Amino acid sequence: MCFIGIFVIFVSWFFSTRVPSILIFMLIPCVLVFSTRRFFFLYLFYELSLVPILYIILKWGSYPERSVSAIILLIYTAIFTLPFLGCLFRLYFLLGSFSISYVSSSTFSWLFTFVVFIAFAVKLPVYGLHFWLPIAHVEAPTFGSIILAGALLKLGGVGIVRFLPLLDTIVLRMVCTSYLLVFLALSSLICCFQSDFKRLVAYSSISHMICIPLLCLREVIISTKAVIIVIFFHGLSSPLIFMLVGISYFFFGRRQLALTRGLILFSPLLSLIVILSFFFTLSAPPYPSFLSEVLFFIASYRLSSSSLLFFIVFIFFSLVYNLNWLNSILFGPSVSATTSKLIQLSSFLPLIFSHLLSFLFLFLIPLF
Repeated sequence: MCFIGIFVIFVSWFFSTRVPSILIFMLIPCVLVFSTRRFFFLYLFYELSLVPILYIILKWGSYPERSVSAIILLIYTAIFTLPFLGCLFRLYFLLGSFSISYVSSSTFSWLFTFVVFIAFAVKLPVYGLHFWLPIAHVEAPTFGSIILAGALLKLGGVGIVRFLPLLDTIVLRMVCTSYLLVFLALSSLICCFQSDFKRLVAYSSISHMICIPLLCLREVIISTKAVIIVIFFHGLSSPLIFMLVGISYFFFGRRQLALTRGLILFSPLLSLIVILSFFFTLSAPPYPSFLSEVLFFIASYRLSSSSLLFFIVFIFFSLVYNLNWLNSILFGPSVSATTSKLIQLSSFLPLIFSHLLSFLFLFLIPLF
């Protein structure tokens, strides 16, 4: 969370956008979701994390789209998380406490299990509950998308992990496995048809976040490790790509991939950073995010041998749409760029480059 906060401040400085200090303090509920041992406070801090999203959309979104996206987000919250609050008070009526340590897996019926799972699946979001996310990303500025992708969307995965010992995973595995596997492949296919760079990155986040509930359905140690690694590295790669979206829009004045071309001709260093970001997003070696793909491959095979087919389709389409945006930005007819923009970029590129190198080496050292 601290890394995301510092990253947001620097990106907003580059784009000459004034970020209210209240947004940084709004990340505090995200930290408290990790640390609290009470179900009610976990719910409270989880819902307070919606405030930054609504503030960013309503302040920087375009009218009337910002009103529509805010209403959609509130509707999703009311429909899927208020039943979760009812479950918490039901638990308090049965046990007399909100403490996590007092609850056992036998306390949750199959209905409670689905209510809790869906409440956190909305924030991931799982495909089918995702319609608010592309609208929120499109309406938010670059630093807003970084906060949303790097911190707020990870709370759904954290909530599922914290509740996992208390859920009836056998019922979830019977009902949700096929659904999640099908839309794991379908969501990556949908990314191949996106022409807007920002919507493409938003839908790619949806396709990657489906991996989290799939891993949670198999209660083995390797699955838990894979979930943590996937959440961690996606929280680094997704803000990085959204920053590249902002830089692309800064130069070209548009987000359509068909109209953003020729970057390699006037900024070779930025093109190198884009290529490194491409490999980091693709979880290719030697980046340590490659470990998350390996663990997901092993854990998915333990879930079902047929799931490997969907996983291979997911990898193939992920490679297709990532190569699409890389080719669209770097190559093709050159576009004009003003000297002032190139000078402003030259002061920003060393920091981006140093972050990529830190991702490569700093997190690779503990693996050995």
